[in-house]
Amino acid sequence: MPFVASIIASLMAIIFIKPSFAVTGLRRKNKVGLGAGGHEDLERAIRPQGNFA
Repeated sequence: MPFVASIIASLMAIIFIKPSFAVTGLRRKNKVGLGAGGHEDLERAIRPQGNFA
């Protein structure tokens, strides 16, 4: 059973990379360190990442 859990956890970590890179890219583009800084596109990227986490 631990083997199955580790496989699922590793797959979820791989899936989590895409929204994380999207948020990171928008944070750099908009020069925002914390929060959304009032940028709607950043808010829309942060929400799915937070829900997935």
